[in-house]
Amino acid sequence: MRPKQKILEFIHQAYEEETGVRERSDAKKMDPEDRQAVRELFDGMSTGTARIIIEEEMDGQVAEDYNIAPLENKGRYYAARIVRPDGSAIRRLLVDKQTGDVQFAGR
Repeated sequence: MRPKQKILEFIHQAYEEETGVRERSDAKKMDPEDRQAVRELFDGMSTGTARIIIEEEMDGQVAEDYNIAPLENKGRYYAARIVRPDGSAIRRLLVDKQTGDVQFAGR
């Protein structure tokens, strides 16, 4: 799959449908795999990639002793919590979807 080409086709098709040049297409025409890839490209990053970035930023000992709670999509950022095994949070993080920068957001 060529992601850039798929995105351009998707945008072009949406524009034609909006302007009335083409009738609304059947949503089932786009392969679900392609649809997911386009969605992730528009988002800038998947939760899996954000998790990997966080794990790389964490100290080795911290990574062994603590877990990353499920990430929350906050628009341009993913919000993450570093938690103890009992589920209590020790640190909150923000991951910028476009740059991959990790910022500590407090507890």
